[in-house]
Amino acid sequence: MNNSQLELARHCKICQNLDFNISYGTKCGLTKKKPDFNDKCHKIEIGKNAETYITDISVEKELVDKSKLDYIGTFIIYLIISLFFMIGGTFLTRYLFGFGVFHTVTLILIGIGIIILPKSFGTLNMYRAKKNVADEKIRNLEKTLQKYNKHYQVDLEINDIHGIKEVRSKVRIY
Repeated sequence: MNNSQLELARHCKICQNLDFNISYGTKCGLTKKKPDFNDKCHKIEIGKNAETYITDISVEKELVDKSKLDYIGTFIIYLIISLFFMIGGTFLTRYLFGFGVFHTVTLILIGIGIIILPKSFGTLNMYRAKKNVADEKIRNLEKTLQKYNKHYQVDLEINDIHGIKEVRSKVRIY
């Protein structure tokens, strides 16, 4: 799918006339064809599909935003563990070297620290990637709605009940 087809499909995601099937993708429920219009669709009907889509991407963004501290905490924990192994291995090497002994265990400790270090930065990269994706979806939605002179407001309430997310939302499109 090229960029113009993706752009057109964004209009369809908020339209009541959306006809989507995994085998053929997005089609217009009125024309039974792939979306094919310039800039905006004159047959668009913004309603429940838009509310569902707005809720979905708003929940995604909210969950990513709420997980920021978890990602930072994981980063710090892995960083501390990594530094512990590297610094501990270095001190042990210096200590044993003073006795004229060189031990492979010290190299293994330093190696473990080096292996763990990318894991700490990987968590930050994962958070940044998820945040960028969620922000891009919101920007694209707002850009698409703006073409129809529409705006939205969403009130979310997300409760975590035994690991299951219960979402209550109220979407207003005006």
